[in-house]
Amino acid sequence: MITFAYLFFIERQKMTSESAKSNKRQAVRIIVALLVVVSLILLILPFCPISKERQQLCVAELEYERCYSLNVNGKAVFYINELGTGAGLTSASTSLDSVRWHKESLKGVWVNRYLFSPYCGGRIITNNPDYSEIERLQKANSHIDTIIRYNINILEKECQRLRRVTRRLNYYLDVHNVTDEGYNTIATLSANVLTTRHYREKVLDILKAIKPNEVVDIHLVQRYTLISHDKNGKTVRTRCELLDNEYEDDIATVQTKRHFMPDSAKSIYYNSTTATFIGKAIMHEKDPLPGFIYRGETAEGKRSGHGVLLTSDGTYYDGMWENDKRNGFGFSVDTLGKVLVGEWKDDQYKGERLVYTSDRIYGIDISRYQHDIGKKHYGIDWSRLRITHLGTISNKRILGTVDYPVSFCYIKSTEGTTIKNRYYNSDYTQARNHGILCGSYHFFSTKSSATGQADYFIRNTHFNKGDLPPVLDVEPYPSQIAAMGGVEVMLDKVRTWLRIVKERTGTTPILYVSQSFVNRYLTDATDIKRNYKVWIARYGEYKPDIRLAIWQLSPDGRVAGIRGDVDINVFNGYQDEYQDFLETQLIK
Repeated sequence: MITFAYLFFIERQKMTSESAKSNKRQAVRIIVALLVVVSLILLILPFCPISKERQQLCVAELEYERCYSLNVNGKAVFYINELGTGAGLTSASTSLDSVRWHKESLKGVWVNRYLFSPYCGGRIITNNPDYSEIERLQKANSHIDTIIRYNINILEKECQRLRRVTRRLNYYLDVHNVTDEGYNTIATLSANVLTTRHYREKVLDILKAIKPNEVVDIHLVQRYTLISHDKNGKTVRTRCELLDNEYEDDIATVQTKRHFMPDSAKSIYYNSTTATFIGKAIMHEKDPLPGFIYRGETAEGKRSGHGVLLTSDGTYYDGMWENDKRNGFGFSVDTLGKVLVGEWKDDQYKGERLVYTSDRIYGIDISRYQHDIGKKHYGIDWSRLRITHLGTISNKRILGTVDYPVSFCYIKSTEGTTIKNRYYNSDYTQARNHGILCGSYHFFSTKSSATGQADYFIRNTHFNKGDLPPVLDVEPYPSQIAAMGGVEVMLDKVRTWLRIVKERTGTTPILYVSQSFVNRYLTDATDIKRNYKVWIARYGEYKPDIRLAIWQLSPDGRVAGIRGDVDINVFNGYQDEYQDFLETQLIK
């Protein structure tokens, strides 16, 4: 019985072992079959058509930025916004944060890293908009020494222009205050210009410091940023790293920081089947660069309202528009550094329209015509002097009532070498006795020598401490200028008078002229405009477009205490500038 049981057990074990081997073989066959099926799926899946829904989830929105760097001995010393004609480096900055990057919007596609592994890892295939720049950079770097010399010359001119713009903007700010239209905008522009000038001068210093034995080259700097949205719809910006390219030359492969990929995004394999879709998705066609950049309000497709225009030649305008033309208040800075601030009409600059208030400093100028009217003689009641009307020749913007004190008074003293104002001494004495700041002027004659006229003026005029600077009044007719020998002869005589009077009085005289005189004769007389302040007669509604000390805005004003019409003048500035004028320009 025991023997039988043992034999049965042995036989049972044999059967169990055979069954286990059979099961193991079955399991192996199943596993192999599954591996074959999975492999077939993996082989077929990449080549299956992509649904439109999945295609949309595979597309990524990217922002592309580009600038250039100038490297010295492998280290970036400054960055350039654009390489202009001749590889111009003028639009440069020493910091990546302050350089103005060129920006474009691109499409990309989320792609898996390996063909048989559905792992994206934040990889995106997109367009390389500036692949063609590489060849241009190679050519530029082969002539880098010439480019550096070229740009030193360009930057020196640019820095001169920016210094000129800075002076003109500072001049505007000096003679205006926050109540004037556009003051804050000009102040902002002035700060921006000063910053730009700082960077340009710094770049110029860097270029001049480069030594002949140093390795210098220009590099293309590119940045890609993923633009996505979180669950709350908030925009999320994720910086991307540019990877070594694995595909076509004009395609870029980037990877998001920390391999970030939005939850809603899907990735695909890059192969011959998906290549067509990917190519269409990332296709990028650059729009031709416009001749200008406009940012602002529009109406019916035209510039209307407030807007800023930057043209391709560098001219800048910030102001009001109507029907695609500059209309209303605005300011412009051209490529030469000329600054225009004021009113525009149908794209034409008209000038600055002042607002007349009690904050401004007003004065008058008088001669015998304020005493002798027709056949009658009138005195001046100096105790009653108040400006009560600004004249009717031009439209004026007046805030409040015209009732201004007479802060200064110019009195005619002499004319030529023979004429004296019979009322000069008494008017001068009365003005000083009544606490009115006064000065004296000479009427220029085209028939007398400049030296003789200067001597005659000095002999017959008071120059006491605290008086206003002496003035030369120049109002010749074109026929008189021709008779004396032409414009240059006339200007030389003006220079002579101004020089002699300056030497004899110790004070720089002021030149009184009309707007037409400025337009016709002072355009090329840069030394006169540079060395002497100008008092200009212009009877329009717009302020003269010139650096001036005083503006004679009307010949038909009214002043309490004086019979008849009176020339009304306004100082070019407010109290701070006027105080500076008094401290630096009066007779010592």
